[in-house]
Amino acid sequence: MSVKQKIQNFVSPIYNKVWHGPKGKIKERVKKACDNMPHKQRLTVITVLLSAFILVAFFVFGNACYKMGAGHARQTIEIEHIRQLDLPTQSTSDVSPKTVEDEAA
Repeated sequence: MSVKQKIQNFVSPIYNKVWHGPKGKIKERVKKACDNMPHKQRLTVITVLLSAFILVAFFVFGNACYKMGAGHARQTIEIEHIRQLDLPTQSTSDVSPKTVEDEAA
């Protein structure tokens, strides 16, 4: 048995217990609750939930815009100038003669 299979055999039951089990139960409860509602009531519930979502989205967007306008989101940026690099001169022995000739051409 490979290491990958051992890890998968260990993780799979935990994953199913934590994610698939509760997810399936919640899905069944919501579906059962929606099936028991009349059509008009279901439409009303969906409309109320969608309106609540839209209001929360507008609030979050408006709050972000307000903070940007008020300057709370602004950060001071310090400008750091670029320093000149210490370039090797041609008198150093690190540069091969062929490289110097190629650069001259």
